[in-house]
Amino acid sequence: QEPIEINALPLDDESVYELLQTGQTTAVFQLESFGMKELIKRLAPSCFEDIIALVALFRPGPLRSGMDKEFIDRKHGRARVEYLHPELESVLSDTYGVILYQEQVMQIAQVLANYTLGGADILRKAMGKKDEKEMAKQRLNFINGAFKNGIDKDLSGSIFNLMETFAEYGFNKSHSAAYALVSYQTAWLKTHFPAHFMAAVLSADMQNTDKIVTLIDECRSMNLSITPPDVNIGQFNFTVNSSGQIVYGLGAIKGLGEGPVQKIIEAREVKDFNNLLDMCQRVDSKTVNKRTMEALIRAGALDNLIDGKIDQSRANLSLMLPSAMRAATQRKENIASGAQDLFGDIQETEIGEEGVMIDATPKPWSEKERLTLEKDTLGLYFSGHPIDECLNELSQITRSRLINLRPERGTQLIAGLLHDYRTIRSSKSGQTIAFLTLDDRSARLEVGLYGQDYEKYRELLQKDLILIVECTIGINDLNGGIQGRVKKIMTLPQVRSKFIQKVLINWSESTIQNGFCERLETILSPYSFSNDHELQPNIEDRKQNGSYPHGAGCQIVINYRSPSCKGRIALGKEWMVSLTDGLLGKLRDQYGSDMIELEYRKAKTLL
Repeated sequence: QEPIEINALPLDDESVYELLQTGQTTAVFQLESFGMKELIKRLAPSCFEDIIALVALFRPGPLRSGMDKEFIDRKHGRARVEYLHPELESVLSDTYGVILYQEQVMQIAQVLANYTLGGADILRKAMGKKDEKEMAKQRLNFINGAFKNGIDKDLSGSIFNLMETFAEYGFNKSHSAAYALVSYQTAWLKTHFPAHFMAAVLSADMQNTDKIVTLIDECRSMNLSITPPDVNIGQFNFTVNSSGQIVYGLGAIKGLGEGPVQKIIEAREVKDFNNLLDMCQRVDSKTVNKRTMEALIRAGALDNLIDGKIDQSRANLSLMLPSAMRAATQRKENIASGAQDLFGDIQETEIGEEGVMIDATPKPWSEKERLTLEKDTLGLYFSGHPIDECLNELSQITRSRLINLRPERGTQLIAGLLHDYRTIRSSKSGQTIAFLTLDDRSARLEVGLYGQDYEKYRELLQKDLILIVECTIGINDLNGGIQGRVKKIMTLPQVRSKFIQKVLINWSESTIQNGFCERLETILSPYSFSNDHELQPNIEDRKQNGSYPHGAGCQIVINYRSPSCKGRIALGKEWMVSLTDGLLGKLRDQYGSDMIELEYRKAKTLL
């Protein structure tokens, strides 16, 4: 394709303005902050002059003075566009009669009062510096000059007052236009070459983990496909493959600098890596050391070097790594010395031809472990989402996913991972207001937490924590979207302890092994009300703070199925347990996550 002449782009591309009007301006120069996005959605730019105005309006002065509201209302016909004198229309028509730029102050002085360009610049400087002595002189010059053009002195005085007011907030249009041009160019690239544009900005901010998280989220919202990190295809930077997918940049993995990535690329140029041992033998172990290899495993960059499900594969790779590196080092030493070690090949057989352990297969990673390690190395969850394994459970607590929320009277229970939050201080009350962004993978929702409620729940505001929120749902007047106001917040363990009724363990004839009753007893006993005296004070505390309003704990129920029969066994009251994350984790590890179900009592409120 022919190179793009960035300075020759047409400035009237409707698709670019459609993108801007949606507020999807992440990575667009000067237009990507939260406040700017809200301003863009209100203003709905439809021409290049509007983008210039956006840059000028998004400053403390205009926003505090209400200039942005006046501009937007006039643009959309909610307020009349008026000019104090007909000659002002030629100067102010692009800004709907609002004096927005310093250049407009100069033009008005020239058009109405016959100022020279130099004299108009002196007026601009005087207004900007608020020089009272010079302003008094300029007022007289302006009124006299306008009078010579047949303009009434009272009217010219009013115009001068208006100029003086707006000049306090006026911005240099030439600066604003220069910023706006780059804003438009980046928006054009995002519109017409979304994958290449996002790959470029991801590469530019590769060392800023917080920025990478934001940009990856934006890629997903744009329905752009991102391939996982892969040592056989990834470059240092983010790239785009022939299918239009963004290929994850290896340089974005924590612990990998440009040196190790370059060594990996040089080694694979001969041929792709076949398995873990093959890679260890072909890369420079001084540069691509054990810590680097561990980071690659945790990031998923070696997943394609081994067969199997993702959690088993990564567990296998982690266990195999020390042996693979030892075998590779031994082989390199043998080759360097020119000697053949009779036992050298034995070390290599620890790995096997396909990179699979010959000894007993290790326990697979849990989904939580995999996602935690991914976030440690990539800065984000890539292969899944922590809320995934809780969706069935959360469906018993909430009526719908976030994407299906609708405003209604009264409060609703919603749930999501705390993706982010921001706080502001109310100018009226002085109290702190927090805006929480909840994510349940179907959508994101912002809910407000005000004043005393913020102080009450601030300790729960930890990113990546699953929260259950009781809130009212309404419409945001500014953008027409859904928003919530928080009434109460609980964590998932808190909700479990208050509303859980039963833990269902699903057994089949094929899963029953000798000693299964003893193993179950071993798992449950530390969490039993009757057996664990150390747990009793904790339980009493929970009763007092509302966690166990009935004091009954959680019942264990076994669902058994065989080819010839099925039945349910409810364990007695002496086996009521405190369902902690620890107990739930042990049950899932022992019997499988899909074999454990939780049963809640119905609730419409967290109170």
